[in-house]
Amino acid sequence: MEFCALASGSRGNAVYVGSNGAGVLVDVGLSARSVALRMEAAGIEPARVRAVVLTHEHRDHAAGVAAWCRRHRVPVWMTEGCLGGLESMLGTRALAGVEVRVFASGEPFEAAGLGFLPVRMSHDAADPVGFRVTDGRARVGLATDLGLATQWVREALRGMDLLYVESNHDEERLWNGPYPWPLKQRVRSRHGHLSNRACSDLVADLLHPGLRCVVLGHLSQTNNEPRLAYAATRAVLGRAGAERDVTLLVARQDRPGRVVRL
Repeated sequence: MEFCALASGSRGNAVYVGSNGAGVLVDVGLSARSVALRMEAAGIEPARVRAVVLTHEHRDHAAGVAAWCRRHRVPVWMTEGCLGGLESMLGTRALAGVEVRVFASGEPFEAAGLGFLPVRMSHDAADPVGFRVTDGRARVGLATDLGLATQWVREALRGMDLLYVESNHDEERLWNGPYPWPLKQRVRSRHGHLSNRACSDLVADLLHPGLRCVVLGHLSQTNNEPRLAYAATRAVLGRAGAERDVTLLVARQDRPGRVVRL
């Protein structure tokens, strides 16, 4: 399998997951052109994308989905709740000409030869999900935009070869930062975003001998820094004696990350 975080953060998100020369985009929160340019910069041909899969309807995850699907003539998978939220946000004709395929949380489906298990996330969207993805050999777990890592999330993400997990904010920076109080409360709520500490706790719980890579995503540009997110999870790996066995990466907003091959 191949994994690449093309963009990650509050200004747009897109991830490529593929196997055997074909794959999917998980979220298209940038323009179709921007995503294509980032794929090319990472050495991934946009023609490999056979489908788009959405985690939820927020603009930073879905703004470019209609344009991408029309331009590349691929279907988009989403929950019924996500579809309703997207149509409310963009208009009922926003997905005109796009093939929409609906899935339900907890029910597996297949896209581009990859098996997906949607996992319900705790976030302030209509029906947000993360995923465990497999090509039958390797397994990738995707969990961003969640305020709480529930037991169901933890169980669904056990045994992964690669984890893409949210490390959104440093708690001290959030509380002392410029956000208005209601927004600070929203970020820290059960339906907001995981802190660096909560992320590292989740990684500690999910560590196992087969885990090969952890990618930290959805960092806040206001309330976090890559070095802070990296240090929190690196400390967990160090205490477990896994810092040499697990590659730790931080996904960025402004450029694609490394292509990880499993």
